[in-house]
Amino acid sequence: MESRSLPRYRGRQIFDALHRRGRRDYAEARELPADLRARLAEEMPMRLPEIVRREESRDGSVKYGLRLSDGALVEAVFMPGLRSFSESNEFEDARAAGAAGSGVPSAASPSDRPRRGSTDPQERFTVCLSSQTGCAVDCAFCVTGRLGGGRNMTAGEILGELYAVLDDVGRTSEGLRVVFMGMGEPFLNPDGVSEALDVLFEILPARRVTVSTSGITPGFARFAARARRPNLAVSINAADSATRARLMPIERTYPLRDVVAAMRAWPLESHRRITAEYVLIAGVNDSGADADALARMLSGLRVKVNVIPLNEDPTYLPGWKRPAEDVIDRFAERLSSAGIPVTVRRSRGPDTSAACGQLKGRTEDPRRISRGESPRRSG
Repeated sequence: MESRSLPRYRGRQIFDALHRRGRRDYAEARELPADLRARLAEEMPMRLPEIVRREESRDGSVKYGLRLSDGALVEAVFMPGLRSFSESNEFEDARAAGAAGSGVPSAASPSDRPRRGSTDPQERFTVCLSSQTGCAVDCAFCVTGRLGGGRNMTAGEILGELYAVLDDVGRTSEGLRVVFMGMGEPFLNPDGVSEALDVLFEILPARRVTVSTSGITPGFARFAARARRPNLAVSINAADSATRARLMPIERTYPLRDVVAAMRAWPLESHRRITAEYVLIAGVNDSGADADALARMLSGLRVKVNVIPLNEDPTYLPGWKRPAEDVIDRFAERLSSAGIPVTVRRSRGPDTSAACGQLKGRTEDPRRISRGESPRRSG
């Protein structure tokens, strides 16, 4: 506003109207003069990404396909927090919410389902956001990575996908948690993600925002230097370099020893822990020896391990299997007995491919097309 020779407080008025009160049209910001509203609408129109696909899971989660202004497609996920589990969500221990062995949380009863437009602060919910239009990290267990890289999203696009979801479900920021665990690697888009955090921290406590990284070690220092930091989640997935390189090619550039060193250097506020994410794959990294090695590697860190049983995809992840339920439980119990806090993620929305590692955006594998092969379409 100052750059337009207007009073500084006009900027705060516009910010509050958009980010605090959810206005989507300058005409609704009645505190602004009519001529300024008209000028802003012409010079800086408010536009949210277009919702082009909406897939609702039987557990109440909703996966959104969102089209950005240049035509790029990204995906975001709304995950309700059932009232009976209001202290937990997708990123905490939800084993009790699912039927044993099913891999799919049981459907909530009508009385437990969050009400559309509810403002009950006990009805917490999570929105999982993308930060890029694809992912070049190419983890072997992740559909997004299998489909290739994309461009960085701007802070406005990141916030736009959040607001498009909130508007669709009729919610405000009351009870909201945000996780950057969608498409893309947040630490490879430090400008867009950091600027989005600047806005989010005006409307949410920092402890209700989590940024996940595959271990881009240069990014740790930049985000650690912030005056207000999000929760940190780090994708580990193996306790030895050879196995991790098999799962995550990025290991060759940013080796595990450096990732763990960056985790140890991360400044933690009281009552916070770093989350070490560990995708559990049958016969690859799910043995008792793997659990023991992981516990030794993380010893002395204020960390909790989030065990994520693989979300299978026979089209994009052929040959990779989810461990049996007893194997999952033994792995978690082994970590717990070594003094490492552990949760097991029963992913939300797997029946709509909205679970961890399943977000696509595009529906064709560009690498298959470049080889002259017929594209495989996702459902």
